[in-house]
Amino acid sequence: MMVQGDQGWGQQWVRGRACLGALLLAVASGCYTGLDDGRLGQDTESGGSVDGDGDGDGDSGDDGVAAQCAEQGGPSVGVSGMRLLTGYEYDNTVRELLGDDTQPSLAFPPENQTTAFENNYLDHRASKDLVRVYMDVAEDVAARAVSERLVAVLPCDPLAIGETECGHAFVERHLPRAFRRPIEPAERASFVALFDEAHAQHGFSEAVSLVIQASLQSPQFLYRVELVPDDAMPGDVLPVTGYEMASRLSYFLTASMPDPELLAAAAEGGLATRDEVEAQARRLLDSDGGRGAIREFHRQWLDLSGLTSVSKDPAMFAGLPPTVGDDWRQSVERFAEHVFFDGGGTVDDLLSSELAFLPPALSAWYEVSEVDPETGAAILTGDRAGLLTQPGLLALLAYPNQSSPVARGVFVRERMLCQHLPPPPNDIQIEPPDPDPNATTRERFAQHTEDPSCAGCHSLIDPLGFGFEHYDAIGRWRTEENGLPVDASGSLEAIEDAEQSGAYDGAVELAQRLSASTDFSDCVTHQWATFALGREPTEDDLCAMEEIRQTLADADGDLRELLVAITTSDAFRFRTVEGGGQ
Repeated sequence: MMVQGDQGWGQQWVRGRACLGALLLAVASGCYTGLDDGRLGQDTESGGSVDGDGDGDGDSGDDGVAAQCAEQGGPSVGVSGMRLLTGYEYDNTVRELLGDDTQPSLAFPPENQTTAFENNYLDHRASKDLVRVYMDVAEDVAARAVSERLVAVLPCDPLAIGETECGHAFVERHLPRAFRRPIEPAERASFVALFDEAHAQHGFSEAVSLVIQASLQSPQFLYRVELVPDDAMPGDVLPVTGYEMASRLSYFLTASMPDPELLAAAAEGGLATRDEVEAQARRLLDSDGGRGAIREFHRQWLDLSGLTSVSKDPAMFAGLPPTVGDDWRQSVERFAEHVFFDGGGTVDDLLSSELAFLPPALSAWYEVSEVDPETGAAILTGDRAGLLTQPGLLALLAYPNQSSPVARGVFVRERMLCQHLPPPPNDIQIEPPDPDPNATTRERFAQHTEDPSCAGCHSLIDPLGFGFEHYDAIGRWRTEENGLPVDASGSLEAIEDAEQSGAYDGAVELAQRLSASTDFSDCVTHQWATFALGREPTEDDLCAMEEIRQTLADADGDLRELLVAITTSDAFRFRTVEGGGQ
């Protein structure tokens, strides 16, 4: 952005920075008596279900919902707003745009979150602090681009065709890539004027740097803008444009800007049909960016970033490698990537595979029975059940010196079943019982269900958490604790799929019940849809979500088919106008 007037270039740029910041900010502008089921159409407490018959069978494609959707006159989708790039998306975008792989978003404050995901448009918004960091980071990225990669950044040789002509050519190439669409004449004129004035006063390299800085601070770059036609009315349901679809696909499936093939398809009108969208979705899933996006989804869904600050009792676990937190996080992400691309790729595989991916320094802490030298996949001793028994996840859901049945039980309720648990009363002091060499963890935590003030809450949590008692504070298998036999029995209750409710013994049996239930597959669907849409599905998305669930069921739980189904759904291909003329 260039500010017109008689001020010198330096004063204009300072004022321009302030205007950019203002513009970004303007854009942003009891105990448990039951469970709030976060999945669309679900109501655990009342026994209702998305199929509408109240029988708790959770069957997808029920006649009632199907009939309702068949009578629908056209697409119905929830309202979505402009989405600010997350730090991970920002890093990927500047890497593709300018070759900068320094992860500049490490300087950003954490994203605000009310769901598992960082990209929810209602939560992740610009603040004054973030805008200031955007300015500083843009200057650093631009400086590196000019000092280290100028030849690669430019589309021309300024010595051959002249600095002015080359600078204008850079604007012509850079802006459409940065804004992820063709640029408007006014946008081109502003950036050309910025280049010309900076070039006249500070030279070619500084002028290019200023163009990069301004573009990286523009709302058109930082937000995924989807403009509303002037004649649109609130409530209108419109198909997204080709360029908007290119961005939706690329940021969902690669967490980065559209690649040349996507932009070319958008320019040619090649993203208008389901078949065209599906073809591009499958291509992106098979890319390196697709693998990265799968890992990123699981980092957020499973809250793996928390492993960065996890600490363990040095008296009990002396000698753990200093990189243990990152090693655990990467091991869980590698497991998820393996399931999607190299394993069976199904919902069931998420909770059944025995594999773990641990670096040598960390695997020495676990008894390993087999290791694949090509992939690094290891089979650990003891019973293992996919995600639920990954050492990194179990270490995250534990105290420094003991396991945590509560943390593990809450995790299953909220992340695996999409049930929202209200916070405990303010007058409850939350502290784990002190370790007792004469008792097991289960015995020490028994107070939760014996104390009337706690029983209502923990009767829903502890029977799930106790199933993990065969795993200690770092996820190692154990059959005894303090010389006493481990009791890992529990029960799975308060779910829609009544056939899978009931008692179990150990995490493997729990995982088997979960993977066989519609509750878990519906929750996985809900989590992926929330991640893809940048918002939680609403009642307006009911038919789209039902179609996605049915596709997953018909594909025998194939996770890749789930992602493709999301991209071809009405919820992904259309948008509802919240206000006309924006």
